Amino acid sequence: MITGYDPETKTFRTGIGDLLNFGWLPDSLVPSDNPLSIHARQRVHSAFARSMVRNGWEKEVSVNLDLDVMGIRFLIRGRLDLIRESDGSVEVLEIKTLDGKPDFTDPVQSRRNNSLQLYFYTKALSSARGLTPDSISASLVFLSMDDTAEPEAHYFPLDLSADELERSWLHHIRDTAEFLIAEDSRKSIQLSALGGFHFPYNSTRPGQQEILSDVEYCIENHGYLMIGAPTGTGKTAAVLTGALRATLPGRLTLFFLTAKNTHKSIVLETLRIIIEKGVPLRGIVITARSEVCHRNRPRCLPDDCPYAMDFRDKIHESGVMKELLDHQIIGPDILKAMAEHTGVCAFELGLYLAVQCDIVICDYNYVFDPHVFLKRFFLEQNTAEKCTLLIDEAANLPSRAMDYYSPEIRLSWIEELMEYGSCTARRRKLLRPWMKGFGEWAILLENSGEDEIELPSDTEIPLQTDSWFREITELRDPPEPLRDMFKAIIDFSKISGVSDSRYHLLYRRENDDRILQWFCTDPSLFLRERLETCHSSIAFSATLTPFNHFEYLLGFPDEGRTVSRKIAWPFPKENLGVWISPVIDTRYRSRKESAAFLARKICEIYSSMTGTWLVFFPSYVYLELIADHLKDSSVPLLIQTPGMSREERAGFIERIESENQLVLTVSGGVFSEGIDLRSENLLGAIVVGPSLPGMNLRMKLLSDSYRLRELDPFIHTWAIPGMVRVIQAAGRLIRNSMERKALVLIGKRFTKYPYLDLLPEHWFRDGSIQLLCGGVSGITDFLRKEKGGTKAPP
Repeated sequence: MITGYDPETKTFRTGIGDLLNFGWLPDSLVPSDNPLSIHARQRVHSAFARSMVRNGWEKEVSVNLDLDVMGIRFLIRGRLDLIRESDGSVEVLEIKTLDGKPDFTDPVQSRRNNSLQLYFYTKALSSARGLTPDSISASLVFLSMDDTAEPEAHYFPLDLSADELERSWLHHIRDTAEFLIAEDSRKSIQLSALGGFHFPYNSTRPGQQEILSDVEYCIENHGYLMIGAPTGTGKTAAVLTGALRATLPGRLTLFFLTAKNTHKSIVLETLRIIIEKGVPLRGIVITARSEVCHRNRPRCLPDDCPYAMDFRDKIHESGVMKELLDHQIIGPDILKAMAEHTGVCAFELGLYLAVQCDIVICDYNYVFDPHVFLKRFFLEQNTAEKCTLLIDEAANLPSRAMDYYSPEIRLSWIEELMEYGSCTARRRKLLRPWMKGFGEWAILLENSGEDEIELPSDTEIPLQTDSWFREITELRDPPEPLRDMFKAIIDFSKISGVSDSRYHLLYRRENDDRILQWFCTDPSLFLRERLETCHSSIAFSATLTPFNHFEYLLGFPDEGRTVSRKIAWPFPKENLGVWISPVIDTRYRSRKESAAFLARKICEIYSSMTGTWLVFFPSYVYLELIADHLKDSSVPLLIQTPGMSREERAGFIERIESENQLVLTVSGGVFSEGIDLRSENLLGAIVVGPSLPGMNLRMKLLSDSYRLRELDPFIHTWAIPGMVRVIQAAGRLIRNSMERKALVLIGKRFTKYPYLDLLPEHWFRDGSIQLLCGGVSGITDFLRKEKGGTKAPP
């Protein structure tokens, strides 16, 4: 990503900090600053500057420098920390903070960027004011961040006549100019190829051209777009094609956000086809740090990791970045393998590569989570506005965002810190009020007889933020529970004492732990803050209707700024047969009574024709109840179990695709969304009930939030989410126009408002859905008919 560069005029407008960080790699990876240590440094920095102002210095003076190097015009801006003029001479100070005392004697060698930043200020002053080099003196001031009350200032005068400084400055400027020239050449080739590219496949499905055009128009106009398109439409290929047509000419970074590894694989395969069509691209997948860690560590410890040492030299000497970029598509496996061969951290290498890629494929959290979002892209407005977001399966983002913005504090952290070997008396003093509070809240929980309770919003919480701040900033590598505790306290401090109807203070038990949490019922404003910093955003899913419901939850702007597009089902309607069995009551209160009848009906459907049927239940408890009734039948069963590992899930899918059986699984689970089942024996799916979320305290609070907005709380809290799961489950059936499948919805609620109104239009035949009140011969006859379509492109 290059911000501030105009390829038409070959002009690069940039701040000195951004310029020096352009292409910069650290000597070695070091632990990130402790939470809020940045604020501590700013506080020390500001206090020192104010004290110098009282002694006649002027602070925060803006300077500019205009250079022409290799045909590139550099317009560089900066703001120096301190300046003092007297008798025709000028003194300049640049302030930096350090943990402890300086362990170096030559900052030009050890603190290259700091030295070049100060050198730039002197060059800019000399150019603007006509000063000679010998009339300017400049020093770096390093303030020690240690246990002392007053940070000690260490002065390092800079020798402005040193050839090494000028060589280093010119070397960096020329390297930057060469990169910009090379990027211009790459983009010229890319755009020429893009002009002859139309679509990854030889033809489009119905609806794909409409999606493609809408996405392209949205990005070209800095817009917001929501697309509701049925499973099988080919959303990924259409959205990617439309997006690349707009982002590549605009030199934007395209973010494809998805929580599913299967979807990441589809994106990568589509990008490879586009490249094979002649369009050169660079794409990278960013996964969780732990997934590409060479040492399989749950938490990064760079002080004790050989892959963190000599990071810059290893990369420069190996040429690994160029080699990976030449691959064009950088998946997790090749990134990890080449990083390990080079001896560097794969995750950090991926982040440095990402800024040179056209598209980044990653999870929602790398954009929206306030703790792990990619700061090099989204921290500053000038970089965020160069990013376009493609939000896949966007109906899932609101619930994820609730987790991002619902901080919690666990009793287990406090107990672990109390027992920690180096727990000081001061820390124990901080922890005791928490132990007392958790004890009092535990009594309230026990007396309620519930697993979770709401505490009054004015409950006294012993935050003591400043004391915790002092506690953690004194430690270079705080223990994990202390990091978690402090991060949560900072989050709590932003909420506690503030009147905000979106937040509710909850206390719950979870296995052997006890948890205090500020539960956020509505994170939409937080999502909107991120969206509005970006260039453009497109949300798409098979379950994104009703649009007004999801537009609000996703934080997409109203007032006509968001365009909503509903795409018709792309296959012949006669290829999907839909029935409702209204005679079985699947409500919670009636499940035991109707279980035997439901099991017989499922057996009857399965036995009508040899093949595989998927059965989706609203909960594991209901699934296990029916499984007990089916175990004595002759029907071969494949049953999903809670907490399956990745390997177990893969084996489960393999068995679905290779054997004829009755598959019992859970709506809204890992097998009801985001997977392509490639089984010629799959005949259909049975969905048991509308799969409503459970009735609990959190759902009640959510319904209250809808009531405050004068919306029907039942429809928005339970009915829409429940029917989203039903539609997701049915999406496993038909993926091309050659397939013919049956869908049976079991439960009388499917025939009533609001559930009937929330069913997709293409499930209706001539405005109605068939009822299954007697035998299943109609299903059998339907499946035996010839399929109505022809093979369509992916």
